Amino acid sequence: MRYYVYESNLSGDEWHTKDKCRSDIRKLLTQRGYEPIGIPVSESGNEKEKDTMMDLAKKGLSTGKNFKSWMDYLKKVRRNDIVVIQYPPYQKTLLANILVFLKMKGAFVIGLIQDLGSYRHNDEGKMIKSWSTVEDAYALSFFNQVIVNNVKMRKILLASEFNEKKLVNIRLFDYLINEEPDKTPEERFFKDAPIVIAAESHHKLNEKGYYIYSAQCDPGVKFNIYGPDVDERYINNLTYEYKGAFLPEKIPNEIEGSFGLVWEGNSLETCEGEWGEYLRINNPNKVSMYIAAGIPLIIWSGAALADFVRKYGLGITVDSIYGLKSAVENVTDAEYARMLENIRPFTKAVKSGAFFTKAIERAELRL
Repeated sequence: MRYYVYESNLSGDEWHTKDKCRSDIRKLLTQRGYEPIGIPVSESGNEKEKDTMMDLAKKGLSTGKNFKSWMDYLKKVRRNDIVVIQYPPYQKTLLANILVFLKMKGAFVIGLIQDLGSYRHNDEGKMIKSWSTVEDAYALSFFNQVIVNNVKMRKILLASEFNEKKLVNIRLFDYLINEEPDKTPEERFFKDAPIVIAAESHHKLNEKGYYIYSAQCDPGVKFNIYGPDVDERYINNLTYEYKGAFLPEKIPNEIEGSFGLVWEGNSLETCEGEWGEYLRINNPNKVSMYIAAGIPLIIWSGAALADFVRKYGLGITVDSIYGLKSAVENVTDAEYARMLENIRPFTKAVKSGAFFTKAIERAELRL
């Protein structure tokens, strides 16, 4: 038998793509004949909480409950079964112990990395970072195969003496969409149109994209803003125009502009801080969303996917927000038309789940 694990009883706002990537993976696994194992879990603490004794006690209690729930629901797994787990779990549990339990049963376990918490959380989340550091260094080693985001993430794990034969590079996350847009990319995207900023994650735009509220953020270009949790008082002006919020599966067909901007943090000079630095190793769901839309990208030059964008001619890279104007002006009409053409096969691929399908096939063959 082949199974995939998901955690149930999670709260979330349907306007956010909090679960878009994970739910797409579940759909693709179902299509491949995997059966779901839903595991009820309880909240294990907010990652911004201070490490008081009461906090630690509550987190410890919920972690123990979650561990028992995982163990109970995974009893059905038998020898030679394949189990796919998206890493890390939403709520803390003793994952390494669970993976040892599955290996003792003779099962094969494939992990798909959604987040490497030890590389993301800053000092404000010391307890969570400590937990993530242990999980990343210890639990990951018990998977039979691990699907990583990109080459940069692969190099980080190899530097930690991870077994190279266990690693599969997905290269890009998929973004499943059934509906086709009413207009072609050539009818929606123009080089001289505003640059698109889309808030595609469950984090508020003023947490991951605080730079747009800066009084100094006037790089000489206009922006179209999409997404939830946007403070319209700051952005409805000559530089920004708020276009509204759409469901995750709808937004790629709604956005209009010139380029989709991939930039995180509160600095205009570079991507820094908790979210900015994390771009160096992860695959933002925002990139997949833009590609699903068919719009060329502008991405921070230090991002893990910057090389991917350059290699396949999917857009341009910039060092600073202040470099947007000159970067766009240096793109000729012919070059922009070529970007629209280059991105077309990638649009088809992410919308159909081609990247994950290829990665899971490779992981299965290595078991």
